Amino acid sequence: MNYFVYRFTCDPAKPTTEILISQLAGLAFESFIDNESGTDAYVPADGESEEKVQKLIEGLEGTVSYEREEIPEQNWNAQWEADYEPVCVEKKFRVRAPFHEIDASFEHDILIQPQMSFGTGHHETTWLMLNEMETIQWKDNSVLDAGSGTAVLAIAARKLGADRILAYDIEEWAYQNTLTNIALNNMEMEILKGDVSVIGDSSFGVILANINKNVLLNDIPHFAKALKPGGYLLLSGFFKTDVDDLVARANENHLSKESVKTKNDWALLKLKKA
Repeated sequence: MNYFVYRFTCDPAKPTTEILISQLAGLAFESFIDNESGTDAYVPADGESEEKVQKLIEGLEGTVSYEREEIPEQNWNAQWEADYEPVCVEKKFRVRAPFHEIDASFEHDILIQPQMSFGTGHHETTWLMLNEMETIQWKDNSVLDAGSGTAVLAIAARKLGADRILAYDIEEWAYQNTLTNIALNNMEMEILKGDVSVIGDSSFGVILANINKNVLLNDIPHFAKALKPGGYLLLSGFFKTDVDDLVARANENHLSKESVKTKNDWALLKLKKA
């Protein structure tokens, strides 16, 4: 499949870039690599509409310009290799592609094959999730990675000592990328394709969900039902301004707020089941 890359320049860079990324996700854009002045956004050619992108930009505050380039299927991976840099989360995690050398100074090394999947660690929300995972007791715990993307969070949970892990994503490309990354990291876990309904009657000690706000609002009741008493739900994929709405939905489902962390304009919400 061919892709288009849009190289966006935003002024001011923050928060314009974060708002732009959030809205582009609704236009079939699958992955983003941020830089100091904006972001490079990737979209499959069969789902791309420059007219919709231009209309989106017109509704944003700030100034946004872009360059657009089509990437043939045989060249997209080379394009990613040129742009992709390892992501470091303190000294705990280093998320890298197979073409990067290992750095033994980090406690955990995570291999992610860049295949246009959201969740390479470059976005603030993935960084927030990985950083907050240090606060959880993982040993002998069962974990759900909801909307797994690249499965970077599921892989991190396993490296931190989690026992049983179930990961799911509704997108075929994410499902396939998850299978690839699990194998790259020499792991085994249950991987399913579908939405939250695939978890059935399973229960978990920790649930990880880095998804957009609207999906989270819909899925929180399902997560609450599947979470064991005393279990934790870590949510990200939304802005600081969305926290109150998500806390209200959580409280309706007997989940209490433990903490909120932020990075730029993005937020993470840690919830606990009574």
